[in-house]
Amino acid sequence: MRIVNIMQGTHLGGTEHASLRLMLALKERGHSFEVISLTPIGTLGPVLQEHGIPARGFAYGGRGGWRDYFTLRRALASVQADALLMTGNNLMAMLALGALCRGRRVLAVHFHHTGVKPAWQWRLIYRTACSRFQAVTFPSDFIRAEAETLYPPVKPLARTVRNPLQMPALPSEKERASDRRALGLPEDAPVIGNAGWLIPRKRFDVFLRVAQKVLLKLPNAVFVIAGDGEERAKLERLAGELNIAGNVKWLGWQKDLSLFYPSLDVLLFNSDWDAMGLSPLEAAGYGVPVVASVEHGGLNEMVINDGHGFLLPAHDIAALAEKTVYFIKNKEKARAAALACRARIAELCDAGKIAQEIEAMFKGPPNA
Repeated sequence: MRIVNIMQGTHLGGTEHASLRLMLALKERGHSFEVISLTPIGTLGPVLQEHGIPARGFAYGGRGGWRDYFTLRRALASVQADALLMTGNNLMAMLALGALCRGRRVLAVHFHHTGVKPAWQWRLIYRTACSRFQAVTFPSDFIRAEAETLYPPVKPLARTVRNPLQMPALPSEKERASDRRALGLPEDAPVIGNAGWLIPRKRFDVFLRVAQKVLLKLPNAVFVIAGDGEERAKLERLAGELNIAGNVKWLGWQKDLSLFYPSLDVLLFNSDWDAMGLSPLEAAGYGVPVVASVEHGGLNEMVINDGHGFLLPAHDIAALAEKTVYFIKNKEKARAAALACRARIAELCDAGKIAQEIEAMFKGPPNA
């Protein structure tokens, strides 16, 4: 099949990484892709080009991109495709679809709902989606349940389809040491880290407060952050106020995290809202134990008990610090938890199986 993927944007965030992996898995099954970005082509562009996926972007003028409605509609009318995947919910793009791939359309929603848009906007989006798509997918049961509560008629179309992940080879101790040297990290000290946007809901302030507690027990520990964002200056000031600045290393954005994750002894992840946090899953893929707190999100569908890591539904600084120290001091149990989590992720996030699920949705009987 020729598949067109309409994406909200083409930067290298979690949604874009997930969509890229899905496209590559479907390409392996003999399908071809074209990407249409509702915003100008971003950092994903060269990666798409490398994999032979043509892409074009639009200016996205006006609120919700409405100024580009007719331009997008004309562009979509000229697309030659057998099936359509829309990555991210955009009302303007839904209305602009016309007859393109009618009966073979899948909408992939990747973001949580509460606090993002008012309930009435979500109901409008899902009401529109129900008349235009044959399936609506979600990477976790958590956000699927949110959607079904907001707009119950979406339930017959709703499917939980995990974000595909490719399990890397487990690094050897020699490789871990080499990766640490490459990132300027000490080889003989505990290293605790996290990666992601430095934005309020990601709660890197919790990460730093846990670090302060851990350093009372492990004074030589290093806390490393791969990422950037609007909160960085504020967080750097907080590290100074907590008197831990000398133990915190800021790596900034890392295009490739294949050195970062193997360098860690523990992945410490904290978030107020997350559909399905990517960093804990990627870290577990490298055999790194996860200590996390997520107030609202689907991570408990992967880290389901203490045998898979440690996950709290609230940001309990003392408990997070205690478990981090425990994993540092009990490496065999930490390793066992990481490998159990890795096995669960490998099973649920297998790219080939997920590609087959999407393929079946395209080939199934039309719902409209």
